[in-house]
Amino acid sequence: MASSFPTYWFVVAPLLLASVGTAGCTKVAEGVYGMRRTDAVDFTQVREYAQDYGVGVAPGKSFVLDVSYFEFLKRQPLRMQDEAKNHAQPLQLLYYNRDGQLISYYVNRYAGGFPNLDWNQDRQMEVFPPISQAPPDSMLSFAQLAPFLRTVDGRRVQAMESFADYTIVVFWSHRMGRQSRRLLAAAQQNLQLAPATQKAYILYVNNDAYLRHIGL
Repeated sequence: MASSFPTYWFVVAPLLLASVGTAGCTKVAEGVYGMRRTDAVDFTQVREYAQDYGVGVAPGKSFVLDVSYFEFLKRQPLRMQDEAKNHAQPLQLLYYNRDGQLISYYVNRYAGGFPNLDWNQDRQMEVFPPISQAPPDSMLSFAQLAPFLRTVDGRRVQAMESFADYTIVVFWSHRMGRQSRRLLAAAQQNLQLAPATQKAYILYVNNDAYLRHIGL
């Protein structure tokens, strides 16, 4: 039986704002964490963000998360709620093996730190692939993720297969501002640790439109 999550169910859980206190402090908290409000997000705007954040717009490298991704999360059974909450978060770093299985996983809801999230708080990212920060799950394989991706020109990705030993996916947004930049930097630094004998490929997925769709 599928669950019917209310829109607030994902609420960046416990969001970046939990350490600041009441809801009335939200704007202050967003400023402290470097979060930004976005206007209507279209593909032209995302291309500009991609250049500004240093991820570029190269085909096969830079993508946009389709808002239908939220419907996929809502269809998950009740027993998968914790996993769905993780996959709903604004900032994510996913490491897939050659078979498309999630083997290492980083999510903002598990990252400590103030006023910046600390993606390496237990030095997990000092090896490649990094020691998983969040429990890896089987809810979203690399093949399952592909249909929710669009190119930065708006074209749908019907299927995708990676022949790399490791495929790294970074969920980032202008909405998360400085925290996105820090996650991107952490992912790129960790990538430098990949052994020369293994092929690692990194994809950047902007989720500004998705975050706006769910009310963040």
